[in-house]
Amino acid sequence: MVLYGNNYNSKFNISTAVLVALAAAIVTLVWNAVNTEQAHSLDASSIALLVLAGAVLVLLAVGIFYTIISAHVWPVEVKDLLRVLAGHPGSLFELANKCNRCGRDFWSIKTKLFWGERTLILTSEKSVRDVLLHGDIFERTMPNQDASVTSGHTVLGATGGGSAKWKRLRTVCNPFFDRAEFESRTQEAIDHIIAAVKAAIKNSPPDGIEYFQLINRLVVEIHLLLILGVKTVAEEGMVVQNPMVEKGDENDTVMLADAIDDSLNIGMQGLSPSYTSKDFAPLLNYLTDRLQLPASELGGIERILFEAQKQGEVTSIERLHNLCMFMIALAPSPASFWLSTHVFREKSLLKDIREEAGNGIFTNLSCCFKETLRMYAPVPIMIQRYVINEETANHVCLLEGSMALKKGDHVVIPTIIMQNDPSIWVKPDEFRPERWDDGEKICSLKNNKNLRMKMRRGSGMEVRPVAQEREVMKARYFPFGMGQHTCMGQPYAVWLTMTIASTIINNFDVELSDPEGIMEQKPSYKRLRDHIYSFPKHPLKAKITAVNKEDGRRRSMAFRETMTTRINRFSMFVGGDSSMANLQAMCDEACAELGEE
Repeated sequence: MVLYGNNYNSKFNISTAVLVALAAAIVTLVWNAVNTEQAHSLDASSIALLVLAGAVLVLLAVGIFYTIISAHVWPVEVKDLLRVLAGHPGSLFELANKCNRCGRDFWSIKTKLFWGERTLILTSEKSVRDVLLHGDIFERTMPNQDASVTSGHTVLGATGGGSAKWKRLRTVCNPFFDRAEFESRTQEAIDHIIAAVKAAIKNSPPDGIEYFQLINRLVVEIHLLLILGVKTVAEEGMVVQNPMVEKGDENDTVMLADAIDDSLNIGMQGLSPSYTSKDFAPLLNYLTDRLQLPASELGGIERILFEAQKQGEVTSIERLHNLCMFMIALAPSPASFWLSTHVFREKSLLKDIREEAGNGIFTNLSCCFKETLRMYAPVPIMIQRYVINEETANHVCLLEGSMALKKGDHVVIPTIIMQNDPSIWVKPDEFRPERWDDGEKICSLKNNKNLRMKMRRGSGMEVRPVAQEREVMKARYFPFGMGQHTCMGQPYAVWLTMTIASTIINNFDVELSDPEGIMEQKPSYKRLRDHIYSFPKHPLKAKITAVNKEDGRRRSMAFRETMTTRINRFSMFVGGDSSMANLQAMCDEACAELGEE
């Protein structure tokens, strides 16, 4: 792979220059050795080897020279490219971060040495916005349309952006999210979370519970209850048959949450989870068996898809593939984990959240949630898009001073890098939920539209030398995407994350230990493993104890009452489409209603 920058940069890469000089020096030495008097005493085979070595070094020097002069590779170093090529953990994050810090529109990686399809890493607000708003021109990449979970049979992978198939599938699935029927089951979810955490405490090993594993398990189990309509899930977790192991073997069953996690461990090099992988078999087998169940045994999206199949609106393969897609939608897992981790590590913040919760107010918790999505974008590298029509693509996505887009180009949007850009965010490596509490600041800046808008985005007074209109600035905070492909599950994801985080925060005390010290690493992407979602690189151990039962019950009830009627407004705030003032007004309404009761 070779990296191609689209703009010149005055900073010369010293290490690359030294490498070129070294290669030239070796070539010179070889040449001199061949032309010395001693060389005449060498036999033919020795001379041939010297000539061959010289030729290889010449090619190396020419390649490096071409890379520097023609491809404008600096300030990215050769080692950066080799690490990405080798699939080194975190290398794509590091490369995207270096590109972003350079202030370039985009850079690209070629699949071959000097040829092949390019992978473009977008780093400017305008580029990101143009790509996300034109899903019909920049389609999602599908390595294998039938084997991948982003297959053409799912809402996520249907080709053509706004194609008839994509619209049909989205229309079928939308009611579950638009009607937000899951709100009415908030108490059921809270009860299961409390019971499951207590069961985990009971079976906790001496060094503590793996905290993320517990959170991820809770997300999968709420999916089972609400997306599939499973009647009950055991407190100890959902165990399913592993079809890859013979029945009767000690490993013939597996925890469903762990199986899903394993199936998603595919790195970040443009791959997609595969239905044909061994790790995916337990989930696929479980969902396939459920296709035989009657309607009375189904609920949530599974019931909606069942009825749609009955009416001829979807096929059986579309039903199965979409169920798989929704079950592996684990963005709430890292969101709940990182949110609650920061809250439990900052005792004053924990105290404030608990005090507010008793009155049905969630201003602090909502700001923490929004800051979590900024700092740890749940999908750190968005699903790749690819150019299907270069003429149209270059018309809608004009990158000033850049190379033209070509058909087949792959486009990567490093969400986590852009949302942690120090040129737009004040101290981005710090968890600062107060950056979203900007009501008074905005009121004091009535006559300065640009500054008001910057502060509303949590950027402080920093100036970035790019267009400042609101539409462009939105591309610096887009945890749920943008345009027609904005995550349809946003209300559900917000509700689920808030439910899990609030329930644990208000009902349990959690003492976290960080044996690998990942919370000390900066920027935040260094805390993540190479994964589709922003899962932690190493486990945090948790020692959990239940708080006063009455206090927890009261806060949970207040949370349920507030979220049940206002999930859409919470979702708008967290997603970046609503101001802090609107959130505060909503919380004031909830507080007043609780007071009347």
